[in-house]
This record gives sequence, C-alpha cells and structure tokens, in this order.
Amino acid sequence: MPLPHFEKGDKVEVTKGDDDDNSSSCCSWFPASILRPFPAKHKGQIYVQYETHSEEDDTETETKRRRREYVSASNVRPSPPLELHRYFKVGENVDAFHDKAWRRGTIKDILEESRYAVSFEGVLEEQLEFDQWNLRLHRDWEDGSWVPPFHHQVIQPKELKLRIKFSGTKSDAKFSKGTMVEVGGVKEGFQVSWYAAVIVDLIGIDKFLVEYQTVKTLNGTALLKDSVDASNIRPCPPETPQISHFKKFQEVDAWHRDGWWVSDIVNVLDDYNYRVYVRSTNEEVTLEHSNLRLHQDWIDGKWVTASRRSSGLELKSRKRDVEFKVKVGGRTSKAKFKEGTLVEVKSDDEGYHGSWFTAVIVGSLGEDKFLIEYQTLKSEDEAQFLKEKTEASHLRPCPPDIQRVDRFKLFEKVDAWYNDGWWVGLVSRVLDGLKYAVYFWTTNEELEFGHFSLRPHQEWIHGKWVADFRKKASVLSLKPRPGKSNCQNGLMTAEANYFCKGMKVEVKSDKEGFSGSWYPAVIIGSIGTGKYLVEYRTLKSDDENKLLKEEADAPCIRPCHPVIQRKDPFEPLEEVDAWYNAAWWAGGVCKVLKGSKYEVYIRGTNEVLEFQHSDLRPHQDWTDGKWHIPCRVWHSYAFKSCRFLFPNHG
Repeated sequence: MPLPHFEKGDKVEVTKGDDDDNSSSCCSWFPASILRPFPAKHKGQIYVQYETHSEEDDTETETKRRRREYVSASNVRPSPPLELHRYFKVGENVDAFHDKAWRRGTIKDILEESRYAVSFEGVLEEQLEFDQWNLRLHRDWEDGSWVPPFHHQVIQPKELKLRIKFSGTKSDAKFSKGTMVEVGGVKEGFQVSWYAAVIVDLIGIDKFLVEYQTVKTLNGTALLKDSVDASNIRPCPPETPQISHFKKFQEVDAWHRDGWWVSDIVNVLDDYNYRVYVRSTNEEVTLEHSNLRLHQDWIDGKWVTASRRSSGLELKSRKRDVEFKVKVGGRTSKAKFKEGTLVEVKSDDEGYHGSWFTAVIVGSLGEDKFLIEYQTLKSEDEAQFLKEKTEASHLRPCPPDIQRVDRFKLFEKVDAWYNDGWWVGLVSRVLDGLKYAVYFWTTNEELEFGHFSLRPHQEWIHGKWVADFRKKASVLSLKPRPGKSNCQNGLMTAEANYFCKGMKVEVKSDKEGFSGSWYPAVIIGSIGTGKYLVEYRTLKSDDENKLLKEEADAPCIRPCHPVIQRKDPFEPLEEVDAWYNAAWWAGGVCKVLKGSKYEVYIRGTNEVLEFQHSDLRPHQDWTDGKWHIPCRVWHSYAFKSCRFLFPNHG
C-alpha cells in the first residue's frame, strides 16, 4: 500500500497502534500537524506536532510546548473533513473525542439536548455520554479514500494529480514536445489553480504527457509526470506591463503552494505587501507584490485581462461602499452596506436551517457575491474568524434591538442564541426563574433557555423589520385547536399499544378547516384500549396558562416525523409539510421563489401561502408502522388543484 504524501502544516491524525495493525477499530487517533515529511535521516518517518499532547513538565519554563516526535508514515492519515451538526442513530459506529483522541464506539442511546450514550470496545464494556459536536461518523482511510465516502468526497489537498475541464470546451491550442504550458486543477481544494509544466509527449487524441516544474512525486525525488487532457492545458500567459500597485478588490493570480491561484486583493498593506483571498480554499494570506500577477483568462484562443471583461456593474461593486440587493417576498429591497458593516448571514447547510450568524462585510467578489467574516465562527485551527463567500440573498441587516422587559409568552416566536448563532423557535413552556422551553421545528428538539438568551423574532420584509408579535393576524383567524380527535380513517391495529409514556408524537386534527394538520405532543399515558392522554407542545389550555392536554385515538397519533434536513431546494409539484400556526400542514409546492422561498398549496384550507425553506420538510406518510415517501401521482393532482383554485399563483 503506498504511503500518503504530506507537506509541512498539513492537519493529520496519528495512531499509537502497531505498524502491522493499522486498523482504526483497535486504536485511537490523535490530532496533529506535519512539521517535516520524510526527512533524510528518518526514512519512512514523519515528524509531527500533536494538537492535544504537551511535553512533560519542565521546571525551568512555565509554559508547555506541544509534543513533537517522529512517527511511522503508515500510522498517519489525513484529518477527515468536518460534518457539522450531524445526527446519529442507535447502533451507528462513531468516533468519539475522549482522552485527547478519537476512539471508535457505538451509539447506544439518544439523550436529550443533542447528547448521546456511546459504548467502547475493550476488555471491559465502557459507556460514556458525549455532546453531538464531540462525535463523528466512523470512517477508515483506505487507498487514499474515506470508507464509507463523504457525500462530497474531499480529496486531501496534496494529491497533485490535477485534472480540469477548462471552460467546458476543448482547447484549440497546438502543443508540441518541449512547449512550456500551464495545467489546471479542479480537485477539491485545487479549483482555479494553475501549475507550470512541459509537454513531454503526445499519448493519444487530445491527451498529453506533461512534466510539472514545481510539483514532485510522492517520494520527492523527481518532478511529477502525468497524463492530461488537452482541455486541461493552456499556453503560459504573456507578461503584462509592470503594475506599480495592485488595488483593493482587484482580481489577481497569487503564487501559492507551488502554483498560480485565482484570488482577490482584500487589503493593501505597507512595503508592497497585500492581504489576498484565495477563492478555492477560502484562505486569506499575506503575499509580496512580486508573488502576484494580473489575472488573465484564455478565451477563444486569446488572452483577456480581467479589466477588459469586467462590466461597469462589476467595477462599481468593488468600491468601498458595497451595495447589494436583498430579495424579500418576491420584491427587490436595496440595502446599502459599507465595508465593515455588521450583517446576519443565513445558513442552509445540513443541520443549520433556520439559523442566522453575525458577520462583517469584507468586500465584493462580483455581482451578488460577497466575502464576509463571521464574528462567532472560527476557522478549523481556531486561529482566526472564519471567512467565506456568500450570496446576497443569504444576507440581511442586523435586526434592531427590542428590549423585552416583560416575559416572553407561550407559543411566541423567538430567536434563541444557540451554537454561536440565532435559531428560530417557538416558546413551548414558560418555566420558573425567567426560563423557557423553546421548540425548534427544523430539528424537532426542545431546549431550555434563559430570558436573556432569547430575542423577539423579527423578519426582514420589503426592506423593513417587522416584529412577529406585531404582525397582522394570518389568513386563518381561528386558533388551531385539534379538539378531541375522532379520527375515523384507519383501522384499529396493534399500533394502538405502540405508544408509551413520555414518547414524542404528532397528533392529527380532523376539525373543519384544520384537516391535514399535525401537532407536536407527548404521550402522558394510556387511558383505555386505543386511547391516550397527550400533552401538546404548541397548544395551550383555555386559561392560557398551561399546555393543552386531551384524549386522542391511536389512529390519530403517529411517531414524530424523522428529521430530514433538506439542503437542496424543493421542486414544483413536490409534496411537503409546512410549519404554520403551531402545526405541520400537508401541502404541495406551487412555485419556487427567489431567496429560498416558496408558494405552497395547503390542502386543509385550500390556500396558497408563502413559506421560507426552513419552514418546510419533505412530506412522509406513516403507514403499517413505517414512514413512506408518497408517489408523485398526488403531486400532479395537488398542483392542478392549486392552479385551478389560484390561477395567479401558477
């Protein structure tokens, strides 16, 4: 098995297992970074510095240095990419961070507040509790890949077998032996980077053997040779007139990691130095003037500089006063932000729907694209605040402060400060001591917060902030109350004895005007054959002081819908559940709007309403004790009904 290739500074993990037994199932993996790969005096050995281990106490110094040592290359693997906010199932194999290392274990139980019980293999069975962020799915590193693979396999950024389809078309350039060219790469972490190479030979139709001039083989003894498609190759760009100074937000190529990387000038420093944002790696580095060149593109057999192809709009967008358009409710609301202005950024990443994070506008990267710096999220090495690109539709101004002297009310929509961001939720219980239980419908969780960890929910509508408790009453003026469930559809089965005390469920309402709505609840106890006493999580009693408790028939009860964090947009005709008036309502997507919004046909009310992406979930039916995704036949019917009843919404 070939040894992995690393470079100085790479993040890795080191096992203390025997060289002959490199199985991650019987050892721990310690986070580390590469200080020196394959030194001449220690062949097959890599010099590493551990991230969680320090040297033994030194009486002469007050500070401890991180432990450094030579380790066998066969005991080193890359650090796996992060999978933020991943949920785990009972019986799933995971790695848990324990005793300064990642150890393999098995999920034994799912606890409250995003915690899990994990058991470990060993002489004695050991079971510990872990927070969600101290767990990851167990994977093995085999033949240069993670097993099982990630949804988007992340190739470690030092495997320099570079391939790219340039502009999606074949190159018209003619290359002969000995010609100096540039070869591009699109592997994860290497997009829009170019490496100097020499044509060695023609080895097929539109295929060449090239020898890189700055990239070496894994053992570091010779220049790397590789076969490359002609569409991956371009001539070396011509020299441009010497530029005395690059300007802020100017598009450049930066000499970085042995190649030219398409970048943007973030800041102009003294002594001909610049802060440069490297697009494909989301890095910000400091480079000298001599390590930059004017960016040029090879288009239709000609070199075109960035300044010639930039439109007037693009040039304007790179001024200090950054102006972008925020899409709200189908209309355009112009919001002007100066560089350095605080904003809030919406996340659509898996597990983060319905969350907003504070950030600062750093600069513009083109039309409707911006570079932002988070104020609470840090980079993987925790050394600086995280910077990344984002769309204008994911940005909004910071909401104004609303001081709530009085207590939040039951079922009031609030933003809760959790995991370094603001998460939209619903007050499900008012507790003693200025505390509240908040229900998050995007994750089907209920967590406890103090009064000052909440803020009134506000929405950015038509360029103005509107507090949720000040909004006009919705189209459904009646308060949703399931009442005693007299559900008739569905036969009594063994499922009547399926539910146990304390189980989280959803209860269906068949009252007129509320058909197809499901309310989160908890089983209080069984009160007879096929009947249960339930306590609703989002409905209150007549005196408005307590959560509503009622009887419910077993056919009107189902387990909580499985949490499905939908990252991709919903499609027209797709059947969904919409969070509306404290319940999940079955419906279908009629129209996809801009800004991650949708028009949805609600079956129970024959209405078309507008919802955000975070207020929807894929619809599933509970049938024969299993969750089933409905077929698309109903989708077409629902959509036709929607167009028939509301022709202006089609």
